[in-house]
Amino acid sequence: MKKELNWSLGYSDNSTDFPAEYFPATVPGAVQLDYAKEYNLPNHNAELNFKEYAWMEDKYWFYTTEYDSNNLKGNKLYFISEGIDYKFDILINGECRYSYEGMYHKVEVDLSDLIGSIIKIDVIIYPVPKSKIGNIVPNARDEANQTTKPGVSYGWDFHPRLVPLGIWNDTYILESNLCEIAEPKVTYSLNSERSKALVDFSVNISESVSWSFYAPNGDLIFSSNKFNDKFELDNPLLWWCNGYGEPNLYKWELNVGGEKFIGKVGFKTVSLEMNEGTWNVPEFPKTRSCPPITLCLNGVNVFVKGSNWVAPEIFYATINENRYREQLTLVRDANLNFVRCWGGAIVNKEAFYDICDELGIMVWQEFPLGCNDYISTPEYLSLLKNEALDIIKRVSKHACHVIWCGGNELFNSWSGMTEQSLALRTLNSLTLDKTPNIPFIPTSPLMGMAHGSYLFIYFEGNEAIEVMQNSKNTAYTEFGMPSISNIECLKQVTAKENLFPLINNDVTRAHHAFKAWCQEENWSSVETIAHYFGESESLEQLVERGQYLQGVGYRFIFEEARRQKPYCSMAVNWCFNEPWPCIANNSLVCYPNYIKPAYYEVAKACRNVLASARYRKLQHKAGEMLEFDLWILNDGVKPIDGETVNVSVQIGDEQPVHIIDWQFPNLSANTNFEGPTLRYKLPEVYGAETLKIILSCGEYSSEYTLLYNCPSPEKPKEKILNI
Repeated sequence: MKKELNWSLGYSDNSTDFPAEYFPATVPGAVQLDYAKEYNLPNHNAELNFKEYAWMEDKYWFYTTEYDSNNLKGNKLYFISEGIDYKFDILINGECRYSYEGMYHKVEVDLSDLIGSIIKIDVIIYPVPKSKIGNIVPNARDEANQTTKPGVSYGWDFHPRLVPLGIWNDTYILESNLCEIAEPKVTYSLNSERSKALVDFSVNISESVSWSFYAPNGDLIFSSNKFNDKFELDNPLLWWCNGYGEPNLYKWELNVGGEKFIGKVGFKTVSLEMNEGTWNVPEFPKTRSCPPITLCLNGVNVFVKGSNWVAPEIFYATINENRYREQLTLVRDANLNFVRCWGGAIVNKEAFYDICDELGIMVWQEFPLGCNDYISTPEYLSLLKNEALDIIKRVSKHACHVIWCGGNELFNSWSGMTEQSLALRTLNSLTLDKTPNIPFIPTSPLMGMAHGSYLFIYFEGNEAIEVMQNSKNTAYTEFGMPSISNIECLKQVTAKENLFPLINNDVTRAHHAFKAWCQEENWSSVETIAHYFGESESLEQLVERGQYLQGVGYRFIFEEARRQKPYCSMAVNWCFNEPWPCIANNSLVCYPNYIKPAYYEVAKACRNVLASARYRKLQHKAGEMLEFDLWILNDGVKPIDGETVNVSVQIGDEQPVHIIDWQFPNLSANTNFEGPTLRYKLPEVYGAETLKIILSCGEYSSEYTLLYNCPSPEKPKEKILNI
């Protein structure tokens, strides 16, 4: 039986001098939030208030509680924590019984010898780790190169420098009659045809047990009273990702010593295969071909349509099941089938993976390495191994988990790691040993894959629309498209009158509107917006225009990546969500859960089947030739019948002009079809500002709104976007 605890918190300059005073603490939580609540610190999400929290990084924090075990209903007693952040000691009645460095390890402290007394528990958390090994830039993410804490907490282009400390995951007293803490395991293997599953049960306790195994519809299909047992299941229902089938989950229960344990199993096979054509790229003298990155689920090559996932809160302890569910449901409803859990962020709580199992969202899980040279000191390698084993144990049991990755952008000049780095060799070895059926790649991107770009207009002046259709990559595992956030999100940062005109100052830089990355205007794109539309007259208009560009860019890139199938196998944008109110960023959902218009454009682009137009650029003038290619994009496991696509062009509010009726043939499953290239000379329609390419074909229909320019010769007018 689990028993919650009431905690208090204080701080000190060292680990031996206990605090003079304590205040109430929330567990799970963060020391910064508890202190802010007690002493009325301003909201860290607004203005530059996060800077008032910086001093807390360098203090020792003391959690304290007591537990009365005099009325214990059992013969065993444990202190359990699913995660403490980060380096800590646990004192029981003043005696240090447990010390550890790392945030993903499950803590289990046996208190059975103290049954019948009041037990005092102190958790002492050490200051934020700050490496001095290597070429370290102080107060930057370089300081995270010897830790498994999220690198993003040390500052990123969408995250302030705010490094949490505290008891960040479920923590409680466990009263039990069992001789030790039960660790049930349910594993399986599938035959090569996936027509039979051998299910294996085991538990580490020699007491009376009762196993039950249920089909997805709730029917009992197996039971046993043995500690270790197995059975063979004929024609198991497989776990499929969103858009390819049902995410079938079987349920198991274990009753032992009056305690119940519950879990789920999703039967699947997964592998990474060579992308079609990669063996044949001419190159002499030949070195190697691009590594495999086509994801094969249950024998079917899946085109990955996904998004990069970052923690939805700076203080990740506050994330609960509802917070995960509201955003992961949006992932599914955007017709996405995949999230890349980026190595700069946390390894998520259990509820995240449970929901991904349920919704059919595949998970690429990176270890906590990102954009650093993680120098392989003996101390770091030991720490990484311990943390990785806990991560592997927890994540690998989920049906949604399909790929391990060492970390983010480790083979680039700003990181400087290679395949010979001992940290990556360690992770490869551990995942191979513990989960041989789950593929591992050392980092993203690898040769042939792409990260970027993150702008509507590239540094050289070309539109992403132009650059993307001239690219050839096996996977686009990061690509961004910036915009200003929704008005509701902006109001969390500062008063509205401080945001227009949007200029570079301390607040707008801190919330990533300017100089967030490597150009003055990132991510606000104010100059890009002015390039297409002229000066904006209000904040609302500036936001509308910027979000329009984001939607156009994201939709084009997703569809273009799909057009490059099967050589290309993945389109994964940067990013889905964000952990605090950015003034501007690349996300589809801004903090805390405001949906940007680009989200709906991505949902259109990621339908399993759609008629698609590959146009050449965004802005057109009267008298120019509008040119675009027709495609049918077809993912999934079902063939489709040929149909007719009615193609028309509409300028402004004029009646659409019919261009062609295009008949495409019957298509086999998971197969695209390239149609004709169309050219249409744009007439003069004075005052019109938009042109639409309209592809009418029932549920496969698509419509694209581009920009058009034909000012009246008598009175040219500034363009005002009305979309």
